[in-house]
Amino acid sequence: MATLTPRSDRAQIEARVRAAIRVFLAELGNSAAIEAVKGSANLETDLGLGSTERVELLARLEGVLGTSLPEAAIADAKTVDDVVAALAGPPDSKGANTIMGGPGEPSPESFVASQMREAAPEARSRNVEDVGSAYDDARPLWRALETIYGIYAATVFFVWLVITWLIVLIMPGGRPVARTTSAALRFYFRVIGCRIHVEGQEHADAHGTCIYVSNHTSYSDVLIVMALLKTNYRFVAKSEINNMPFIGTFLRKIGHFAFERSKLRERSRQANEMEKALLRSESLFVFAEGTFTAQPGVRPFQLGAFRAAVKTGRPIIPVALKGARRFLRDGTVLPRPSQIVVTICPPIVPAPEAGREWAEVLRLRDEARRLISAHSGEPLLHSSES
Repeated sequence: MATLTPRSDRAQIEARVRAAIRVFLAELGNSAAIEAVKGSANLETDLGLGSTERVELLARLEGVLGTSLPEAAIADAKTVDDVVAALAGPPDSKGANTIMGGPGEPSPESFVASQMREAAPEARSRNVEDVGSAYDDARPLWRALETIYGIYAATVFFVWLVITWLIVLIMPGGRPVARTTSAALRFYFRVIGCRIHVEGQEHADAHGTCIYVSNHTSYSDVLIVMALLKTNYRFVAKSEINNMPFIGTFLRKIGHFAFERSKLRERSRQANEMEKALLRSESLFVFAEGTFTAQPGVRPFQLGAFRAAVKTGRPIIPVALKGARRFLRDGTVLPRPSQIVVTICPPIVPAPEAGREWAEVLRLRDEARRLISAHSGEPLLHSSES
């Protein structure tokens, strides 16, 4: 990791870094993470600072410290201590890096009080599908039937995948492949008896170029969206998906984006490519959580899609997936009988004012999460819960 020349005022730098991170977390609405800001706190897992957030944090730290900083100070850092070491050099032998409430560093409590109002506790109602599944799992006959269904659905999928892949392989890329794949996926879901209901279909193609933003619940999410969303769009996916056998062929032939999300420079390139695509009148589809888990709930959203919307003036259209987590939950290999509902919400239109673009990014994110949580039937989760 690149570092600056060791500084004699290391304690002051550390205090300012921690203070800047707390202010930033307050603006992001991540009150649970403010208390976790300490030297060993992981930027990604403990504080919820993904690559897009780190780009903004780097700019904030440059303003606080009054100097240009190396990108690696944030890009390669894993913990708060790593950021401080990159900016001020390694700690001295006396342990000067360990400070609590040093000069210029407000306490976590004062930041919570001064920067944001206390968030009302979110109701954690038990998910209906999980109640049903807990009851069903207690019945051996039902478990046996689920296993038989899962084997059937998985077998049909692999047969479907090979046949469709061979057809797609010889087709010209772009829209012909997209239409063929969509029709083939609808056929697959009908054959296995998985009912998928779409609500709000009128919003899918009525607002011009836009960014579709969805929750991410299971391995099947991409298949469900490709089967049902009858409009021209490009997925923004992780680069490793493009390299997957069979599935990668579909995404490459259709022309979806794939980026290396772990690298900050690649994130910057992704943001630029997204904005260029929108300005070319190409809609995008983003799973804003970036990943999924078995636990029900809407995880914190990454900010790239919302930043692109503000930059280009294109609307955000939230898409809520309900029932897909049960169909193929993380950690499972066999599908389960499910009813899936896909809700396409009305658009959220950015309205940035000069000097308030960042606030508008956060407004779009919060409104999209709220709508997706309401229509998916899953609670909002903080980074510490996800």
